[in-house]
Amino acid sequence: MNLSALLITYHLRKKYPGIVFSSWLSCEPHLKYPVYYEGRNSFEDGLIYLLDNSELPIPNRHLSKNMILLAGGHFAVSEQDYPNLCILPPDVSINEAFIYIQEIFNCYQQWNQSLIESRLSNASVQNLLDLTDRIIPNPMMVIGMDFTIIASKKLTYGELKNSVLGSSEKTQPLVNALKQDSNYEEAYNRIGYFFYPGNHIATPKLCVNITKSGKTIYRLMISEGEIPLDDTFGFLLEYLAKMISHALATSTVANHDTTHTLRQIFLTLLTNPGADYVEISQQFTAAGWLSSHHYQCILINIGILDIKSLTIRSICSYMENSIPASCAVEHQGNAVVYINLTLCTLTWDEISQKLAGFIRDSLLTAGYSRKMLGHFNFHRQYVQASTALQVGKRREPSRWIHHFNQIALPYILEQTIRKLPAYMICHERLLELKYKDEANHTRLYETTRCYLEHHQNIARTSEALFIHRSTLLYRLEKIRDILKTDFSDPDELLYLLLSFHLMDMEEQSNQ
Repeated sequence: MNLSALLITYHLRKKYPGIVFSSWLSCEPHLKYPVYYEGRNSFEDGLIYLLDNSELPIPNRHLSKNMILLAGGHFAVSEQDYPNLCILPPDVSINEAFIYIQEIFNCYQQWNQSLIESRLSNASVQNLLDLTDRIIPNPMMVIGMDFTIIASKKLTYGELKNSVLGSSEKTQPLVNALKQDSNYEEAYNRIGYFFYPGNHIATPKLCVNITKSGKTIYRLMISEGEIPLDDTFGFLLEYLAKMISHALATSTVANHDTTHTLRQIFLTLLTNPGADYVEISQQFTAAGWLSSHHYQCILINIGILDIKSLTIRSICSYMENSIPASCAVEHQGNAVVYINLTLCTLTWDEISQKLAGFIRDSLLTAGYSRKMLGHFNFHRQYVQASTALQVGKRREPSRWIHHFNQIALPYILEQTIRKLPAYMICHERLLELKYKDEANHTRLYETTRCYLEHHQNIARTSEALFIHRSTLLYRLEKIRDILKTDFSDPDELLYLLLSFHLMDMEEQSNQ
């Protein structure tokens, strides 16, 4: 296996602390083995030349594909400007250095052979990382771009639920930090090994992207540790990445928890309009989710950062791991979460508080359905959550969470004016009253609304309008005459109040 002058020098520096080396060392793996230089032949590419005779001439041209090792203490420090050159301490003989360099080559050749044998036996990606530990002792990970951990060694994140970063409260801040990091996003298109500088949560790493059809699918990463995160081990990381790429292409990567019974049932429910609800109910019962239990649906809208960072898998895993008795599935690019409130060990306040912090910190938005009993409302609850999100984002785009109960009335009003504008649906005489107000500069429209909203209480209405009781009674007499009503019919009262909301919506729309 060919090595680089930078890697050879790294090992020589550890073995011989007093060694002096040139300011430019190649990181390309051109070197094949060491030889003694006797001055009779010209330099051949790919060899490490060792000499201890100061009378032998060093070639006057720079040799980027060779390495020269000087021993014996007869050489000047000024020669360190020569590329790929090392000057050993005076007490180190050329024979000792030759033997040690040969041991370095043997070590990496054995590692290379073990990787090849691993692939011939169709061993796992994890086996490749384990074999690399004696060469690269730092923590190492192969991760899918959806934050699924394929393999790892000396992992510093603790126990990972479902083998997905972001699936627990401990690792979720890390995923949030990465998806908002421009350096991490830019790294998707990198070719060859590269250094990721990290951020306030993520540590620096040396990485190689593993691609398929030109698209980055996985990433091999080395974290900080014994070896430096620079060009020294970059070519080895690229070589290991090729082996891992072959392993991933010729074997099936474990898809964690895909046979989750509840998840499969919910996917059928959401994607198959003709599903047999009786059969589905029986399946839920067999899984322990009974028709006598209460449930709630939450639809989490995946933002642009999550689409770029492919974090929907970690979001679903986080929800299942942080909310007991919950099931999260991906549907139409969003995360749909069902919670069995009867089986859940958390109170609704505890659930709400936990989800609110997660949704806010992850820059997500969510729609909440109502709490409902039984299996036959699951799809309707999904529609409620979806409606809450859509209507809520239009009305209050700055909010993170939208409950169906908060948008139920606006939803009813929006459905009312889908085919006809508000002025054609609202109370005709109320509309006439509004136009007369605008023409005569009176306040009968406002008075009518205040009177109805205060449940036809004269004292409270006059106080709210800052007018005398007699003034209010005079206005009400004129209002009754125009509306042709005595405000005693409950249906008409409801119609009038809805008409006020409809005209408010029309004014907001016009503005």
